Amino acid sequence: MKAALGNDQGAREALMRAGLDLFGRHGFDASSIRQIAQAAGVNSAGIAYHFGGKDGLRQACAAAIVATMKERVFGAAAAMPPLEGLPPEAAVELLVAVVSRVTDFAARAPESETIARFVVREMMEPTSAFETLYEGLVGPVHGRLCTLWAVATGLEAEAQATKLAVFAMVGQVLYFRLARPAVARRMGWNDIGEAESEAIATVIGANVRASIAAMSEGQS
Repeated sequence: MKAALGNDQGAREALMRAGLDLFGRHGFDASSIRQIAQAAGVNSAGIAYHFGGKDGLRQACAAAIVATMKERVFGAAAAMPPLEGLPPEAAVELLVAVVSRVTDFAARAPESETIARFVVREMMEPTSAFETLYEGLVGPVHGRLCTLWAVATGLEAEAQATKLAVFAMVGQVLYFRLARPAVARRMGWNDIGEAESEAIATVIGANVRASIAAMSEGQS
Protein backbone atom coordinates (compact mmCIF):
# COMPACT_ATOMS: atom_id res chain seq x y z
CA MET A 1 0.00 0.00 0.00
CA LYS A 2 1.27 3.44 -0.86
CA ALA A 3 2.37 5.63 2.02
CA ALA A 4 -0.19 8.14 3.20
CA LEU A 5 0.55 11.84 3.01
CA GLY A 6 0.66 11.99 6.77
CA ASN A 7 3.67 9.69 7.07
CA ASP A 8 5.72 12.82 6.68
CA GLN A 9 9.31 11.78 7.26
CA GLY A 10 9.14 8.34 5.69
CA ALA A 11 7.26 9.56 2.62
CA ARG A 12 9.51 12.57 2.20
CA GLU A 13 12.68 10.48 2.37
CA ALA A 14 11.26 7.89 -0.04
CA LEU A 15 10.39 10.60 -2.55
CA MET A 16 13.85 12.13 -2.27
CA ARG A 17 15.52 8.77 -2.86
CA ALA A 18 13.31 8.12 -5.88
CA GLY A 19 13.76 11.63 -7.24
CA LEU A 20 17.53 11.52 -6.84
CA ASP A 21 17.69 8.21 -8.71
CA LEU A 22 15.26 9.06 -11.52
CA PHE A 23 16.49 12.63 -12.09
CA GLY A 24 20.03 11.28 -12.34
CA ARG A 25 19.12 8.40 -14.65
CA HIS A 26 16.58 10.02 -16.93
CA GLY A 27 16.69 13.75 -16.33
CA PHE A 28 14.14 16.10 -14.84
CA ASP A 29 11.75 16.36 -17.79
CA ALA A 30 11.74 12.62 -18.48
CA SER A 31 10.93 11.75 -14.86
CA SER A 32 7.22 12.19 -14.31
CA ILE A 33 5.52 12.82 -10.99
CA ARG A 34 3.73 9.51 -11.39
CA GLN A 35 6.98 7.60 -11.99
CA ILE A 36 8.65 9.18 -8.98
CA ALA A 37 5.67 8.48 -6.75
CA GLN A 38 5.47 4.87 -7.92
CA ALA A 39 9.18 4.33 -7.30
CA ALA A 40 8.79 5.81 -3.82
CA GLY A 41 5.58 3.91 -3.04
CA VAL A 42 3.92 7.22 -2.22
CA ASN A 43 0.73 8.86 -3.45
CA SER A 44 1.40 11.21 -6.38
CA ALA A 45 0.02 14.13 -4.39
CA GLY A 46 2.86 13.64 -1.92
CA ILE A 47 5.30 15.53 -4.14
CA ALA A 48 3.21 18.69 -4.00
CA TYR A 49 2.46 18.13 -0.31
CA HIS A 50 6.07 17.70 0.77
CA PHE A 51 7.97 19.80 -1.79
CA GLY A 52 5.49 22.09 -3.52
CA GLY A 53 6.05 20.33 -6.84
CA LYS A 54 8.64 18.47 -8.88
CA ASP A 55 11.11 21.36 -8.98
CA GLY A 56 10.94 21.61 -5.21
CA LEU A 57 11.80 17.92 -5.03
CA ARG A 58 14.80 18.47 -7.29
CA GLN A 59 16.00 21.29 -5.03
CA ALA A 60 15.54 19.08 -1.97
CA CYS A 61 17.60 16.35 -3.64
CA ALA A 62 20.42 18.83 -4.32
CA ALA A 63 20.28 20.10 -0.74
CA ALA A 64 20.43 16.52 0.53
CA ILE A 65 23.56 15.87 -1.54
CA VAL A 66 25.19 18.97 -0.06
CA ALA A 67 24.36 17.83 3.46
CA THR A 68 25.55 14.26 2.85
CA MET A 69 28.84 15.28 1.27
CA LYS A 70 29.60 17.86 3.96
CA GLU A 71 28.86 15.40 6.75
CA ARG A 72 30.50 12.28 5.37
CA VAL A 73 33.24 13.53 3.06
CA PHE A 74 34.16 17.19 3.31
CA GLY A 75 33.27 17.90 6.91
CA ALA A 76 36.90 17.95 7.98
CA ALA A 77 37.84 20.43 5.24
CA ALA A 78 34.92 22.74 6.01
CA ALA A 79 35.58 22.71 9.76
CA MET A 80 39.31 23.34 9.61
CA PRO A 81 40.58 26.07 11.95
CA PRO A 82 42.29 29.18 10.56
CA LEU A 83 45.32 28.12 8.57
CA GLU A 84 47.58 31.03 9.43
CA GLY A 85 50.88 29.67 10.63
CA LEU A 86 50.20 26.14 9.37
CA PRO A 87 53.44 24.56 8.05
CA PRO A 88 53.36 23.67 4.33
CA GLU A 89 54.02 20.03 5.16
CA ALA A 90 50.93 19.91 7.36
CA ALA A 91 48.82 21.42 4.57
CA VAL A 92 50.04 18.72 2.20
CA GLU A 93 49.03 16.00 4.65
CA LEU A 94 45.60 17.57 5.10
CA LEU A 95 45.08 17.62 1.32
CA VAL A 96 46.14 13.99 0.97
CA ALA A 97 43.77 13.05 3.82
CA VAL A 98 40.88 14.74 2.01
CA VAL A 99 41.76 12.84 -1.17
CA SER A 100 41.73 9.57 0.76
CA ARG A 101 38.36 10.33 2.32
CA VAL A 102 36.75 11.38 -0.95
CA THR A 103 38.17 8.36 -2.75
CA ASP A 104 36.81 5.98 -0.15
CA PHE A 105 33.33 7.49 -0.43
CA ALA A 106 33.36 7.59 -4.24
CA ALA A 107 34.65 4.05 -4.57
CA ARG A 108 32.74 2.27 -1.82
CA ALA A 109 29.68 4.15 -0.55
CA PRO A 110 26.50 2.61 -2.03
CA GLU A 111 24.87 6.02 -2.50
CA SER A 112 27.84 7.47 -4.38
CA GLU A 113 26.59 6.17 -7.74
CA THR A 114 23.20 7.85 -7.40
CA ILE A 115 24.77 11.08 -6.20
CA ALA A 116 27.31 11.04 -9.05
CA ARG A 117 24.59 10.61 -11.68
CA PHE A 118 22.59 13.54 -10.32
CA VAL A 119 25.62 15.82 -9.98
CA VAL A 120 27.06 14.99 -13.41
CA ARG A 121 23.73 15.72 -15.07
CA GLU A 122 23.57 19.08 -13.30
CA MET A 123 27.11 19.85 -14.40
CA MET A 124 26.30 19.03 -18.02
CA GLU A 125 22.84 20.62 -18.07
CA PRO A 126 22.76 23.14 -15.20
CA THR A 127 19.41 23.96 -13.62
CA SER A 128 18.46 25.78 -10.44
CA ALA A 129 19.67 22.71 -8.56
CA PHE A 130 23.18 23.42 -9.84
CA GLU A 131 23.12 26.68 -7.91
CA THR A 132 22.29 24.75 -4.74
CA LEU A 133 25.16 22.34 -5.36
CA TYR A 134 27.62 25.08 -6.25
CA GLU A 135 26.79 27.56 -3.50
CA GLY A 136 26.40 24.91 -0.83
CA LEU A 137 29.22 22.54 -1.70
CA VAL A 138 31.40 23.03 -4.77
CA GLY A 139 32.32 26.68 -4.27
CA PRO A 140 32.97 26.63 -0.50
CA VAL A 141 34.84 23.31 -0.51
CA HIS A 142 36.92 24.20 -3.55
CA GLY A 143 37.77 27.52 -1.93
CA ARG A 144 38.87 25.82 1.28
CA LEU A 145 41.02 23.33 -0.60
CA CYS A 146 42.56 26.19 -2.59
CA THR A 147 43.52 27.83 0.69
CA LEU A 148 45.23 24.62 1.78
CA TRP A 149 46.95 24.33 -1.60
CA ALA A 150 48.20 27.90 -1.24
CA VAL A 151 49.69 27.12 2.16
CA ALA A 152 51.35 24.02 0.74
CA THR A 153 52.83 25.71 -2.34
CA GLY A 154 53.26 29.38 -1.52
CA LEU A 155 50.91 30.41 -4.34
CA GLU A 156 47.91 32.66 -3.86
CA ALA A 157 44.68 30.83 -3.03
CA GLU A 158 42.81 32.61 -5.84
CA ALA A 159 45.57 32.21 -8.42
CA GLN A 160 44.49 30.51 -11.63
CA ALA A 161 47.14 27.82 -11.20
CA THR A 162 45.90 27.02 -7.68
CA LYS A 163 42.25 26.74 -8.67
CA LEU A 164 43.04 24.57 -11.68
CA ALA A 165 45.33 22.34 -9.64
CA VAL A 166 42.57 21.70 -7.08
CA PHE A 167 40.06 20.95 -9.82
CA ALA A 168 42.57 18.51 -11.31
CA MET A 169 43.03 16.85 -7.93
CA VAL A 170 39.28 16.36 -7.47
CA GLY A 171 38.91 15.23 -11.08
CA GLN A 172 41.27 12.33 -10.52
CA VAL A 173 39.01 11.02 -7.78
CA LEU A 174 35.84 11.49 -9.82
CA TYR A 175 37.24 9.46 -12.69
CA PHE A 176 37.37 6.37 -10.52
CA ARG A 177 33.66 6.81 -9.73
CA LEU A 178 32.51 7.60 -13.26
CA ALA A 179 34.70 5.01 -15.00
CA ARG A 180 34.36 2.36 -12.31
CA PRO A 181 33.49 -0.55 -14.69
CA ALA A 182 36.42 0.25 -17.00
CA VAL A 183 38.82 0.59 -14.07
CA ALA A 184 37.70 -2.70 -12.49
CA ARG A 185 37.94 -4.54 -15.79
CA ARG A 186 41.35 -3.19 -16.74
CA MET A 187 42.72 -3.82 -13.26
CA GLY A 188 41.24 -7.32 -13.08
CA TRP A 189 39.25 -6.44 -9.96
CA ASN A 190 35.96 -8.15 -9.18
CA ASP A 191 34.96 -5.15 -7.10
CA ILE A 192 36.42 -1.96 -5.67
CA GLY A 193 36.61 -2.56 -1.95
CA GLU A 194 38.76 -1.24 0.87
CA ALA A 195 42.09 -2.48 -0.50
CA GLU A 196 41.39 -1.22 -4.00
CA SER A 197 40.20 2.14 -2.68
CA GLU A 198 43.39 2.51 -0.65
CA ALA A 199 45.49 1.69 -3.73
CA ILE A 200 43.67 4.37 -5.74
CA ALA A 201 44.03 6.93 -2.95
CA THR A 202 47.75 6.17 -2.65
CA VAL A 203 48.35 6.86 -6.33
CA ILE A 204 46.29 10.06 -6.35
CA GLY A 205 47.97 11.17 -3.13
CA ALA A 206 51.38 10.67 -4.75
CA ASN A 207 50.23 12.74 -7.73
CA VAL A 208 49.09 15.50 -5.40
CA ARG A 209 52.43 15.50 -3.58
CA ALA A 210 54.33 15.64 -6.88
CA SER A 211 52.17 18.48 -8.20
CA ILE A 212 52.62 20.47 -5.01
CA ALA A 213 56.37 19.88 -5.05
CA ALA A 214 56.62 21.05 -8.67
CA MET A 215 54.56 24.19 -8.03
CA SER A 216 56.48 24.93 -4.84
CA GLU A 217 59.79 24.79 -6.70
CA GLY A 218 58.45 27.32 -9.15
CA GLN A 219 57.94 29.71 -6.25
CA SER A 220 61.49 29.42 -4.90
